[in-house]
Amino acid sequence: MNQLSDIAEAIRNYKLNAEGGYEEWAKVPCSEDYRMYVPSMGFDVTGADEVKEVIFGWLTDIEARQELVNIIEFENTVTTFLHISNKNGEILNIVEVFKIDDEGRVFEIWAL
Repeated sequence: MNQLSDIAEAIRNYKLNAEGGYEEWAKVPCSEDYRMYVPSMGFDVTGADEVKEVIFGWLTDIEARQELVNIIEFENTVTTFLHISNKNGEILNIVEVFKIDDEGRVFEIWAL
């Protein structure tokens, strides 16, 4: 694997410490109005407050445990491959695509 950029390394560190919840995620540089889409759940949120309330609220409700399987950086995107288990023992295979702006911050996330 090639060396990761600072933003990719920040995303990797969050994924490896995801049990820290929003407080860990907040260490990842993001634009003020970054957006996160989770089509399978109908989530389309903008900004830190909505991400904290909607996304992290949902992750807490399902007692999500994230396992980082792989991370790949290509141009202005960082892609993570995850296994997310929930309180019912179900395991979701998730791909997240983080789009990075010219200032090295996350400005859009797609969780598929």
